[in-house]
Amino acid sequence: MNLENYKISKLPYIENASNKIMEKYKIKAQYKTEPPHGDAIYSVTIKGKALPFWIYGRDVTFIGSSMVMVESVRCKTWDPIETIIIDLENEVYASLKEWYTDISFFYNRIEFTNQVVKMKTLILKDFDELDWTHL
Repeated sequence: MNLENYKISKLPYIENASNKIMEKYKIKAQYKTEPPHGDAIYSVTIKGKALPFWIYGRDVTFIGSSMVMVESVRCKTWDPIETIIIDLENEVYASLKEWYTDISFFYNRIEFTNQVVKMKTLILKDFDELDWTHL
């Protein structure tokens, strides 16, 4: 795994935000709702395709030039939160089945952690270990 391919950049909030990756893949976010405890939730389209889940608009993490990590919820809900990795180039996504707020790369492995709640770190050798679903 070449770590140079996985530089991380974050958008603190997706509201009215854009970057080169969002423009390239025609990512559009539309406000949907707000849970009682804050942060807005959005539906998202990528290249005109609607994602089958909604995302929190906070801490959208771009990984390299074609992946994004988001905090997701089922449509029309705001709980439970799951982290989803979206491979924009291949138009697939994978759920991490839990809520992870951070991604790090150490010693040729990927580590997912949560700075909000204490939980076990998820460690992968590479993104191929994930169960990918087509958009």
